[in-house]
Amino acid sequence: MILLKDNFNQITKLLEKIFKAGFTTERDILGISLDDLQKIPDITNIDITNIIKLKGAIRSKKLIAFLSGIDERKGDKNE
Repeated sequence: MILLKDNFNQITKLLEKIFKAGFTTERDILGISLDDLQKIPDITNIDITNIIKLKGAIRSKKLIAFLSGIDERKGDKNE
């Protein structure tokens, strides 16, 4: 359960960075480009990976599964 909490904390911090950079809607997040990533302060490689996963979750309408770290199809924790 600690891993799940750590993952959620990472995502929460990432969302704070994204919101502070002005990306406040699903449409905004889906539109984040490579140039936009360079403008987000203190972004890490893990953040970039999570943004890619977040965009995929938004597109597939599986945001809760992304936030919980659970793969609904397998019932397993996402890595």
